[in-house]
Amino acid sequence: MEYEDEPGSPLVGILTGIAMALALVLIVFGLWALGSAIYFAWGLFRDPDSIAYFARYFLETTKIATLVPSGGEGLAHYLSWIAVILLLLVLGKLGAWAVGAGAQLFAPRVNKRNR
Repeated sequence: MEYEDEPGSPLVGILTGIAMALALVLIVFGLWALGSAIYFAWGLFRDPDSIAYFARYFLETTKIATLVPSGGEGLAHYLSWIAVILLLLVLGKLGAWAVGAGAQLFAPRVNKRNR
């Protein structure tokens, strides 16, 4: 049963509309995630000392100061840089996946028009 041959079917129209709305939401979310990752990375590039807030939070929550005999501020600072870079990479990858999934939802509709 081919749905493409039935342009007047109301169910196909509703499902196509839902797919297009979901595709738009995915693309917008993906672009927002990519933009925020770039914005935050640029902020760290311009002001590297802003990582101190995350390092302080990292130091308090992991209790690394109790594990290291001579203060863990330096270690927490370096570990927080690694953690922030990995989190930015994850955010960027999630954004790219969302944009790709949204584009694939649009793809059948575009291919149908080009035939």
